[in-house]
Amino acid sequence: NDWVGRRQEITRMYLRMLREARESVVIMTPYFMPGYEFKRSLKAAARRGTKVQMILTENSDIPIAKYAERYMYHWLFENKIEIWEYRKNVLHGKIASIDGKSATVGSYNVNNLSAYASIELNLEVIDQNLAGEIQKKLRQIIRDDCVQITPEVFKKRTHFFNKIGQALA
Repeated sequence: NDWVGRRQEITRMYLRMLREARESVVIMTPYFMPGYEFKRSLKAAARRGTKVQMILTENSDIPIAKYAERYMYHWLFENKIEIWEYRKNVLHGKIASIDGKSATVGSYNVNNLSAYASIELNLEVIDQNLAGEIQKKLRQIIRDDCVQITPEVFKKRTHFFNKIGQALA
């Protein structure tokens, strides 16, 4: 993606991968604030019965970004998309696996800044062996280093002032 050169190759790759997903999507990103098309593609994948899991950071180096991201949690819950927060340290990894058959890794955050304003570089992995290993590693990270955020957990954690902060962010 290169806003100067008007290229959106990574964005288009993600949208294509989400359209093609049939079994599972695992996306790890520290700054999750997707635009309309990305949200629509995530929702469509989940509606097809694809298991969609987001690995997001519990503790961000940019607190206002985390507040804005958590504002979207209700939308994720409504669309049957699992939320896992990475607890080990501040997350900076950006990687995704689709059906264990393809994957991507690079600098692209799932947000409009990466999609339309930054210069980003990702590698698309089409090798099934490597993509399968990436998916296994992401599942291990979920199992060992994350906590699942359910609507019930989120409700207990989110107080009145948090809700105001999330909406403002």
